Amino acid sequence: MPTNSPAKQRDAPRTKARILAAAQQAFAELGYSQAGIRDIAAIAGVDSALLQRYFGSKAKLFEAALIDAIPRFEALDLAQEGFGARLTAKFLEAFLDLRAQAMIALSISDPEARMISARVMEEYGIEPLARWLGPPNARTRAIRMTMLSTSFMLYTRQIPLMSPDAAIDSETSEWLGRSLQAIIDER
Repeated sequence: MPTNSPAKQRDAPRTKARILAAAQQAFAELGYSQAGIRDIAAIAGVDSALLQRYFGSKAKLFEAALIDAIPRFEALDLAQEGFGARLTAKFLEAFLDLRAQAMIALSISDPEARMISARVMEEYGIEPLARWLGPPNARTRAIRMTMLSTSFMLYTRQIPLMSPDAAIDSETSEWLGRSLQAIIDER
């Protein structure tokens, strides 16, 4: 007599979240070109067909993973006065997640991933920051802030020319705070 085993319940939101986390890990460590769908599926502990089902393609998975990894500007204390110093302090926090920056940096060797990174950064990074900054030259100022911030994080965390501990007490982090504030205050 056949026994009816309970059907395994799928939890699509949880599975999607695991896939996104696995994709972020793979893209941040290996880069877009080197991270394969099978690699990501193995990290997530799912069949690679689910990645295709949920995201459609590697490019769409990269885009979704990058959007999910980008820190939300709106989550910060948005008072413009003293923002440069507060943002610099945030960059120095040991637990700050830098997957988005790593994913973007490692996407430059692939034309499709580079275009996705540019579009996502524009929509989720530059545009919100520019709206917050306001005129004059809001987009240019937002790009300058992003360039300075990304470089600082890259060289203190990813390629530690200056350790975060040294940066906390250094003239360099004070310079970054002042430089960011000068861009914010530009009128």
